[in-house]
Amino acid sequence: MPQWLNFFAHPLSSALTMPHKVELAPTGRASCRGCKKPIEKGNLRFGEEFQNPYSEDKGMSYRYWHLACAATKLANDLGPALAAYEGDVPDREAVAALVAEHTKPPMPHAELAPNGRARCRACDQSISKGELRVAFERTFEGPMGPQKGAAYAHARCLPRYLDREKEQGREAPEPAELARQIEAHGGVGPGELQAIREALGAARPGA
Repeated sequence: MPQWLNFFAHPLSSALTMPHKVELAPTGRASCRGCKKPIEKGNLRFGEEFQNPYSEDKGMSYRYWHLACAATKLANDLGPALAAYEGDVPDREAVAALVAEHTKPPMPHAELAPNGRARCRACDQSISKGELRVAFERTFEGPMGPQKGAAYAHARCLPRYLDREKEQGREAPEPAELARQIEAHGGVGPGELQAIREALGAARPGA
């Protein structure tokens, strides 16, 4: 069970340190970053905190989402914010179920590609639907400043991916440590984890 679900039992457990927020829209001027439609005044919205590249001091600002839109795109961020919100949430259970459905394990994690849109950051080829891949957290420069997202690599391309990261001056774990992280974060079964260990040349501890 995702850790954020525990927030429903203790809604104030991280409210003081959580940058994102759920709130009532004070006006109807903001548009949803997901569906691009206006968020009506008085409706609940999710505020995603980000560093604003257009402010003089590069301070923090918010991007706003309908709850349902954020649930499919930012489930890991929305979950704790929704759980900490003490006000009335229409269809709270339905929104929480949508968040739970789209919550991802911590990165890096392994998964079977849900579609064929992503490209491998090691071989630059498409990752076919159903193919085993590993998701790594990366920061991308978007039109509204840096945004966190995922970069993907075929399981078979992991050694090349790690080499490329080091060549580009980014930190990369050693193969055995990466295998340990992926196994700890879950997401796939024993067979897929074994394929990842073999690709990385990392034997399971005690094997």
